[in-house]
Amino acid sequence: MSIAQTVEKFVEQVPDGQIFGYQSMPNYARSPSAVIKAVNRLVNKNQLERLSKGKFYVPKKGLLGVMKPSDSALIRSTLYKGKNLRGYITGMALYNQLGLTTQMPSTIVIASNGGTQTKDFGTIRIKTVIARAPVEEKNVKILQYLDVLKDIKKIGDSDINLSLKIMRQKISKLSASEQKLLITTAKDFYSPQVKALTGLLMMSLTGDVVKALQETLNPTTIFKLSLDETQWPQAQTWNIR
Repeated sequence: MSIAQTVEKFVEQVPDGQIFGYQSMPNYARSPSAVIKAVNRLVNKNQLERLSKGKFYVPKKGLLGVMKPSDSALIRSTLYKGKNLRGYITGMALYNQLGLTTQMPSTIVIASNGGTQTKDFGTIRIKTVIARAPVEEKNVKILQYLDVLKDIKKIGDSDINLSLKIMRQKISKLSASEQKLLITTAKDFYSPQVKALTGLLMMSLTGDVVKALQETLNPTTIFKLSLDETQWPQAQTWNIR
């Protein structure tokens, strides 16, 4: 079977509206130029639609013509490169999903192993930012929780004390190995504020000071977050006010 036939067979099996790139196609690693030519032929024959550079989808015909991919398909195409996860949802969409705010974002922010860019697809706007730590399947939830602590003062329509209580509950449901990863990731990749808040939440759960985090902090630095100290009696241990 020729490369062109292999590409056509692959495309026939792709569901309408599903986004894919060259890396998903058989023989691309071995003969990229031949695969690109075969794909271009299918685009010219209207069997494929080009979404953006290197990304395509099989068009689905509706009453008003060719239907674009769904918002979820557009988001997934940004989260994955081929079968490999490279990003995760953060920003206001995440904070809404976690129950920290009722505000709905006009732009979906994705933290990614790649670069920064903003794309407007008409029905949805997606912005990519550089993730603070390498993104892997096992650490997505960890990075999302730490992003909340990073932006805790910026979350619209929220109360910081309530937000921290919600995050404490979520962290309490992590496994011991996940909590250890949370501490290590905060220590290695995040700001002093995130380290202090991670230490506070862990201490409020266990009663113990996380020395690995405390030792990385400047003892003279004060974190002004307007916490209610009656709700967070351990805050002074972490110089959080």
